[in-house]
Amino acid sequence: MEKIKNNPKVSVIIPTIGRESLIRTLESVLNQTYQNLEIIITDDTEEGKAKPLIERYLTDPRIKYVINTKYKHGPDGNKNNGLDNITGEYFTFVDDDDIIMPNAIEELLNVAIKGNYSIVFANCVDNIEGEFTGLHYGKDEEVCWLDWLCSRYEREYFFLIKTSILENDRFYDECWGGEGILMLKLFKKAQVSFYLHKALAKIYKVYIGSQDRVSLQYAKQAKRTYLKYVLFLQEFGNDMISHCPKTFIRHSLIGIYYSALVEEYKQAFKWCMDSVKAYPKLFFIPILWTLFCMILPKSFVIKFYENYSKRIRKLLLKMLIGGRSK
Repeated sequence: MEKIKNNPKVSVIIPTIGRESLIRTLESVLNQTYQNLEIIITDDTEEGKAKPLIERYLTDPRIKYVINTKYKHGPDGNKNNGLDNITGEYFTFVDDDDIIMPNAIEELLNVAIKGNYSIVFANCVDNIEGEFTGLHYGKDEEVCWLDWLCSRYEREYFFLIKTSILENDRFYDECWGGEGILMLKLFKKAQVSFYLHKALAKIYKVYIGSQDRVSLQYAKQAKRTYLKYVLFLQEFGNDMISHCPKTFIRHSLIGIYYSALVEEYKQAFKWCMDSVKAYPKLFFIPILWTLFCMILPKSFVIKFYENYSKRIRKLLLKMLIGGRSK
């Protein structure tokens, strides 16, 4: 591979809760073919559970260990703690139970510099089935921010982002799973990014019954997940209604579910009516779903959603957006 010009520093943020898999993650970062790195391990536990695990690595001057004491505990707050400590020209995130391929950073950095892109990203594979985790079209391509807004690209990828476009923006730490809000803001700033069609990271998932770790955490954090949809649709709802109303409906339906869980029925009704206005031909979908979530016993609605959330999301993708590659 051609040598990278100017050798810019890349900040790699590893948010952790002190899981033993952190060692595997850290090793994958240390073994990168591109070595001008700053590795920030941000610990979301008050007792500093991660430090004993990585003590022997702290002699490496590239590694910085910080505990999250500034932001609310959770994925978003812990990532903010990492962002506050970066000094690199580019940055990326690697969760503490995932790994990146040896050439991951070098490949993305080459594309970013040659094409003058502020954001470049590649796909990942999951450890269960070995399939791509992000939607794709089977080729390298430029991606505009409307592709992200309208869910042409979504799910999990490995990103490299130019630090200068971040400015003072941060994740909403009061939310649970609200990473997409900041990412969409950054894509809007960048306008055009680049997708590299290869797997440069491996995502490790732990399944309990029919649910993965993320879905279960969302259910436990219903209030903070509800807030995510409030903020997300406040920020991007009008853009979606203008450019891709079916995508607006899909996000609203999930928001309606969490509204019902936390008994914010007025908001659920508003999203229902906004969805009907956005795409009148599908008026029956938001109305029936809202009635289902608001009238039936909450315990039944939760059980139904937990058991069938993946099928529901796939069905909504097919009905409201159309088929896509996995």
